[in-house]
Amino acid sequence: MVYYLSILVSKMVHFLCCGVLFGCIFLLTACNRSPAEAMLEEYADSMGTVLETPVELNLEAAALDFPVLPERRERILPTVDIREGMLEVWDFQQCGMMKLIAERNSTLGKVMLPSQKMIYELRFMAALQQCRTKMQQLEKPTQQDKDFIRRLDEIHALKQQYLPAEIWNGIYTSEEISQHFALGKAPLSPQAESPVNELQAMEQLLTLAKLATAEPLQLPDWLAQLEDQYFALYSSQYGAELLPALRITTQTLERTAAAIEQRLQRAPFCHKGHRPRRAEILRNIFQKYYAGQVQPYMAQLQREGQHWLSIHQQIMQQLPVPPAMKVWQQQVVSLDVTDSLWQQWQQASQRHTQAWQDILGQCGMMPGQGEG
Repeated sequence: MVYYLSILVSKMVHFLCCGVLFGCIFLLTACNRSPAEAMLEEYADSMGTVLETPVELNLEAAALDFPVLPERRERILPTVDIREGMLEVWDFQQCGMMKLIAERNSTLGKVMLPSQKMIYELRFMAALQQCRTKMQQLEKPTQQDKDFIRRLDEIHALKQQYLPAEIWNGIYTSEEISQHFALGKAPLSPQAESPVNELQAMEQLLTLAKLATAEPLQLPDWLAQLEDQYFALYSSQYGAELLPALRITTQTLERTAAAIEQRLQRAPFCHKGHRPRRAEILRNIFQKYYAGQVQPYMAQLQREGQHWLSIHQQIMQQLPVPPAMKVWQQQVVSLDVTDSLWQQWQQASQRHTQAWQDILGQCGMMPGQGEG
C-alpha cells in the first residue's frame, strides 16, 4: 500500500512540476512578444473568429523580413588624402590653416571616426575656400604667391571631388547609423515616444549632405556639437524598431484583408434587410481593435516613419551611393519604388481599408450609411 502511495505521490509531483514547467515556457513565450506583436495578433485572432476564416500570422519571421544592411567595407567610398608635401609649407600660415593641418597629421587625427573625419573635411574645405579667395584678391601677388595659388587650386579641386564621399562615409559608415538598420530589434511599440531627437539629428545630417557641392561653403553654427547628435542616434534604436514594425503590420493587414475577401467570396456576411448577430460582433472588433488600436499605430508609423525614411532618401539623393547600397537603398529607404518596404506597407494598408469597406458596406454599417 505504501508502495502505491509513493508512486501516486511521485506522479502527482511529476505532473505539478511539468505543469509549472509548461506554464513557465508559456509565460516566457508570451513575454517575448512585443506590445505591437501582441496587439496585432489579438486583432487577427478576433477577426479570424468572427469571419470563421483563420488569419494565420508569423510575426516573428516578418520582423526579420527586410534586406540586411551591406557590410561596412561595402559601404565605404574611396577617398584620398592630400600629399604631405603640398601641405607642409609655411604659405598656409598666412591663411591661419597651420593648426588645422597639424590636427589632421596628429596621432589622434590619423584615427578619426567617420563622423570626425567628415567634420574635419568640411572645416578644411571651408578654410581652403576662404584662403583661395584671399589669395586671389591680392593686388600684386609675388611669384611665390602665384605658386601657392596654383597649389591651392589643385588641392581645392581634389578636395571638392572627394567631399561628397567624405560626407557619405561620415554618415553611412558610422556605427550610430549602422545600428538603425540592424536586424533583431523588437518592433516599435504603440506607446513609443515621438523620435524628436533622432529626427533632429537626421535633419542636421541632411543639411551637411547638401553642403557636398556648395561653394562658398557656409558651415552651420552647430557643426562643433554634431557629435552630440551622433550620440542621440547611438542612444536610440528607432530605425531598427521602425523597419520590423512596418513588416509585421504589412503582414497583418495583408492577411486580414485576404481573410475578409475569402469570407465574402464564400458567402455574403450580411444579407439585404438582415443583419446577423455576428455583424454586431464585427462592428465591436472594428471599433475596439482596428479603430481603437491598429489605426492609431498605423498613423504613428505613417507620420514618423515617412519623415525618418524621407530624410534618408534625401541624403542619398545628394550623395554618391556605393554599388552595394543601391539595391538596398531602393528596397529599404525609398518611399517611391513599388516593392520597397514603405510601398508594400502602403499597398497593404489600402487593400485592408478596401476590405473593411466591402464587408461593412454589405452590412450597412459604413459611417453615414443607412441601416441595411
